[in-house]
Amino acid sequence: MTKREKIIELTKHMNKYWYLAILFVIIGGYLVYQKINSKPNKIDSQTVAKDKRIIISDDILKTHPLSTVKIRERGFYEEITLPGKVSYDLENLANVGSRVTGRITEVFVKEGDQVRQGSRLATISSVELSNAQSNYLKSKVRLEALKIQAQRANELYEKKIISSREFEIANMEYKTVKTEMDTSYNTLEIFGLTKSEIQGLESGSQKQQNLTIRSPIHGTVTIRKAVNGEAVNVEENLFVIADLRRLWILLDVYEKDLYSVKIGAEATVTTLGDKPETVKAYVAHVSEVIDQVKHTAEIRLEVNNGESKLKPGQTISAKVQGLISGGKSRKIMVVPSEAVHKIEGKTIVFAANADGSFEALDVVTGEAIDDDIEIKSGIPLEKNIVSEGSFVLKSEFLK
Repeated sequence: MTKREKIIELTKHMNKYWYLAILFVIIGGYLVYQKINSKPNKIDSQTVAKDKRIIISDDILKTHPLSTVKIRERGFYEEITLPGKVSYDLENLANVGSRVTGRITEVFVKEGDQVRQGSRLATISSVELSNAQSNYLKSKVRLEALKIQAQRANELYEKKIISSREFEIANMEYKTVKTEMDTSYNTLEIFGLTKSEIQGLESGSQKQQNLTIRSPIHGTVTIRKAVNGEAVNVEENLFVIADLRRLWILLDVYEKDLYSVKIGAEATVTTLGDKPETVKAYVAHVSEVIDQVKHTAEIRLEVNNGESKLKPGQTISAKVQGLISGGKSRKIMVVPSEAVHKIEGKTIVFAANADGSFEALDVVTGEAIDDDIEIKSGIPLEKNIVSEGSFVLKSEFLK
């Protein structure tokens, strides 16, 4: 074989090897491409997210079932804002005065002081009280003497030493004086003496004393009119004691709106001023009487004032749940509030796709009404929005 022929033969063998090498490279590249782009036939127990789509395994759906809703239209009615006044809770208020005429000898409290039931407020020197104490002590002494006489008359009557008339007279005198003593005792209690103070009078350990005016309830001294040395009578109120932890709020509602006010409905109360405070209250009473001039009825709210945000006499504004203006109604699009999530500064809902996957949609929200939230944009009408169980999707979205 000539040299030229050898070169030609060698070239043919080399081209064959190159062709084979190129073919292997092409086949290998194709297999790698297929592996990378092939879809898994089976989803494991974990959720897989790809291209903003979320796929949940059947195992997770069995333990955390999802329900979907479509965005829907509903009426939105603007709540009526009513002016009102803060008032005492009359169930926890006491006007305190003297039960006898007399003169104030000492005052123990001032406005703003906290007092407990039975706390001393003032003392009063009273001739009327002194006479009542004297009458009680006299009748008690007489009763003790007549009791002995009645017992002695009973013994003599049983021995037939005295007549039945004498026996009856002795017992009648005893019963009469006992009634007088009981009346005197009750008078002292009505005037304001405690049982221990009356017992002190009986035993002689206490002399006839001034009347002590005491607080009938726990609360705050909101008004004090008592002044040392001032003459008082039973018609005057010397102190006002109020438990300010619970207050009333009085509102006037037009007759046409009364039908929508329900007992127990929640109300939002806002104070006036540069730094308004907001508290929750509840409708406790709706008046049965309509004012014939204003055509309004009074409704009463009760509010827990444990943080002392409100003061009696204060002017406030209130919105009562259910009390709405039909003339300002409008239509809005809503979804359940449980379907809406705040994630990294965005408001998101999760939509269910036809292929079983889910996707997150950015939305713009508006008012919250009952258990719904207004959706201003971001949800197509045809989309199915996950409501119950959407927290599962939120957890996966945050991974």
